[in-house]
Amino acid sequence: MVSPNDLVGLVSLLRAEGPAGSSTYLARSVALGAPEHAAAALAELRREGLVEEAADLFHALWSVSAQTLPALLAALEQSGQSADGQTLLWERASAPAGELSELAQQLRASGRSGDVHHLLRQAAGRPIGEVATITAALDEESAGELIHELVRMRSAGDVGQFAAAIRGAVELYDAMLFAVDDLEESRARSAFAALRTAGLPTEPTPRPRSKSRQRR
Repeated sequence: MVSPNDLVGLVSLLRAEGPAGSSTYLARSVALGAPEHAAAALAELRREGLVEEAADLFHALWSVSAQTLPALLAALEQSGQSADGQTLLWERASAPAGELSELAQQLRASGRSGDVHHLLRQAAGRPIGEVATITAALDEESAGELIHELVRMRSAGDVGQFAAAIRGAVELYDAMLFAVDDLEESRARSAFAALRTAGLPTEPTPRPRSKSRQRR
């Protein structure tokens, strides 16, 4: 594997002597290697002022697999490029439900719960139907976190639309009710009013005591 310093030397040579496009092609190819190497190469390209090549490499990193992304985020942090990691998460928040679910699982398994929160906070801003689909694809912990983000961020009308979309999923619907109940009083009252207007339940589904939670 070519070291980041040697890579920069080759990129500079190709940029100066061609062929056209070869310097950016070489920079992009680094995204296929180890995350630590890619992050170091990105930092070195930027230090040397190879802006176009650095941008091409960074854009290539947007498509790394869910399994690779946690290691890449850690490598970007270690090389002083944490903001780029947050940009990657912002981009991935628009992924299809299944891909987003896998990414959340990989991040949580890697101990990056803060990144999971960032990812889900971004996803909570998507169209309501998409958020409902994503919520159904997530594991229980991540689904609950996404629901809390949606209830906290969105309007009472949006909460009502979301409730209607997940009405058939008892666990998710109850989690949404508890999230609404945790809002400040005026916002909770507005959200519950939106549910009543839509003809939706405002009380959790009765269940065995061991699985229930008393609302305040």
